[in-house]
Amino acid sequence: MTERELRKLEATIRTKMEDIKAQRVTMKDSGIGVLLNSLKKVDEALYEKILPEYKIIAANYNIFK
Repeated sequence: MTERELRKLEATIRTKMEDIKAQRVTMKDSGIGVLLNSLKKVDEALYEKILPEYKIIAANYNIFK
């Protein structure tokens, strides 16, 4: 995966996190889990950086708890 594709993946994940936070889409419908898993395979350091933010969103903004 190129640097450009990696940046695009990160931007997509962050956009989906904002959508979940604004409750425009559910976590399941956003498909963010698949994106995070692919990020983990490619760049684990970036994955570790994004994961705490994702956990906060999952705990606080998940519509279907």
